[in-house]
Amino acid sequence: MVTQSKLAGYTVYTNGDDQFFINMLDDFLHSRLTTLKVFRSIPDTKVSLVEKDGRLYVLKVFTPKEKRNERFLKSFFRGDYYLTLFKQTAMLREREVTFPNDFHLLAETKIFNFASRFIMIIEYIPGVEMDILAAKGELTEEIKSEVLESVKVLHQHQVIFDDAHKQNFMLSNGRVRVIDLSGKNYSRFRAAKDFIDLERHFGISNFHRGFAYQWVKRKSQFRKKFKAFKGRLIGRSV
Repeated sequence: MVTQSKLAGYTVYTNGDDQFFINMLDDFLHSRLTTLKVFRSIPDTKVSLVEKDGRLYVLKVFTPKEKRNERFLKSFFRGDYYLTLFKQTAMLREREVTFPNDFHLLAETKIFNFASRFIMIIEYIPGVEMDILAAKGELTEEIKSEVLESVKVLHQHQVIFDDAHKQNFMLSNGRVRVIDLSGKNYSRFRAAKDFIDLERHFGISNFHRGFAYQWVKRKSQFRKKFKAFKGRLIGRSV
């Protein structure tokens, strides 16, 4: 059950009344949290490996700086992307679907439905990314089969991946885990895109290719051809 509370001006979402992660957020806000490694640091996003009571977590801080007016308007129609992802993850856990990484806490500064800053505490998954396995020649058909099955299970629960490339799958303790789900609403066209991504990045092809697959595939091909045509026109005009 997703629980909402307030802390230091943030709207905070947790799975139930989980005081451990609320205390962890408070530690972060008061610079009491131990950072072990910075995975990414750019002007609007910082992703770090942090430690709390001997346990490791991923902490992500996102402060979007571009297209703020556009994002504000879209928030009234599209809802809260990260909150949707948080609720989807909680739903999967309640249904005992545990291969996606857990989303422990979401904190936002909000005006109406528009959030200007996000703080996320996410499960840290030790393991090997699929692109590393592929480079070593260790991405076996058995692992690919498990990757395909994981995407099918997500779709059964009306959850979209939307970015099913090798760096978003991990092999951890002999088990395929997935990270960085999209939080987008389910549609059969988005589900088809997931399979197209698997085909492109993993060479996986043993899935049904229905109308949605053909539509998304042809739409993508048309966009590529149009982009190339547009580039040629620009080149001639220079």
